[in-house]
Amino acid sequence: MPDEEIDEKELAKALKGKTLQVYWYMLRHPEPLTAREIQRGTRLSSPSLSMHHLERLRALGLVDKNVHGEYTVRRDVRVGVLKLFVGRGRLMVPRFLFYATFFSSITAALLTVIILTWSIAEWVAATFVALEILTCLILWTEAFRIWREQPFPEGED
Repeated sequence: MPDEEIDEKELAKALKGKTLQVYWYMLRHPEPLTAREIQRGTRLSSPSLSMHHLERLRALGLVDKNVHGEYTVRRDVRVGVLKLFVGRGRLMVPRFLFYATFFSSITAALLTVIILTWSIAEWVAATFVALEILTCLILWTEAFRIWREQPFPEGED
């Protein structure tokens, strides 16, 4: 294990490709895992390849290995694409999802009020609703774009 912590720039450079996929899998499965479990979960070709990436993560100070050969996340760092996600364990979602949900709820409520009480004053409000709908579309588009960027696609673990 490194004596000094590696800074975020170095971690961002080192944490990519299959190593990032292994780390992502471990973040989503916080229980201790063996190299074989990680190999199966990430669909790597062999347990030795899994061990290679786990040892890289261990050298970076991100995972620990116990006496039973099981690995656990030591440090939860969010660098690179990981910065775009929030949550722990299985529930890791794009941070834009919260904004999209919030603005969609407000837009639906305003649209309901406008439709039920249609008057000239509501035409002004309709303009704001149109802007909110545009905002919602942008936020949902970004949330789904980020969801597709996750290191290990949903449904494969």
